[in-house]
Amino acid sequence: MDRRAAILHPGEMGAAVGAALVHAGWSVVSCLGGRSAQTAAAAQAAGITPVASLEAAATADVVVSLVPQPAVIETAAAFAAAVGRTDRRPVYLDANSVSPATVAEVRTIVEAAGCDCVDGAFLGSAKALGQKTTLYLSGGPARELGLLLGDALKCVVLDGDVGAASAFKLVFAGFNKGLVALFLEVMAAADRLGQRDDLLECLRAFYPGTVETVARLLPSYPRHAARRAKEMDELVSSLRAQGSEAAMAAGAGAVLARFAALGLDAGAAWDLNAVLEACSQAGCLRDDAGTS
Repeated sequence: MDRRAAILHPGEMGAAVGAALVHAGWSVVSCLGGRSAQTAAAAQAAGITPVASLEAAATADVVVSLVPQPAVIETAAAFAAAVGRTDRRPVYLDANSVSPATVAEVRTIVEAAGCDCVDGAFLGSAKALGQKTTLYLSGGPARELGLLLGDALKCVVLDGDVGAASAFKLVFAGFNKGLVALFLEVMAAADRLGQRDDLLECLRAFYPGTVETVARLLPSYPRHAARRAKEMDELVSSLRAQGSEAAMAAGAGAVLARFAALGLDAGAAWDLNAVLEACSQAGCLRDDAGTS
């Protein structure tokens, strides 16, 4: 059985998904026109075949959208326009970190072009794809798509319509990103008191598992903090639509946005202590009043 997927676009997670599909026997393509040299290199390394146009990508059986949050609607609209110029109607899997309201807008665009839309959310890192990282699916032919992708990706189908998977991703993200934000804020306060090392030692003694989790997550933040702050904005919008004040999520997003504004070298090799020292040197995480 010849199965063909298109990835829009093969960044870190997109390239990992493409590689997993190729390994499982899929033909995987992507339209790389206008993409960076880094994206093109990631696609080549993953075994993804470049195609000349979005129309060519839209003739796949499954089209997977994995793009930065600001490009989610634009990508869906470009896909809808392209697929309208073909005789194919692939399943469109929106696997971006967005609010249920955003993915509902994507669904409207995609279904107007005659395609089914499935809501998807990856929980876990690109490096752990095929191991711990899981793709949660909801809405449309989610169950059928989960079976189709099951030999390449670890999939879980959630009850509910389009939006359920995105909502699940956001509340999960709110926990781990909120944990990192709280850690950064209290460590900045301890640093100003000259007690950073003492507090870290105390936290390791009382909450070793929590510090271990933060030590695993935090080194990726110089690279991804801006995107994760935007994810917190999406969570805030989602929670407020439910009638929640979203105070913790809003605060975490503000901390992560201030961290992102440091502009730490995304390509450097970071560990927990190096990140904390960089924050200390920069006087990081102070709000407009000069406090954490």
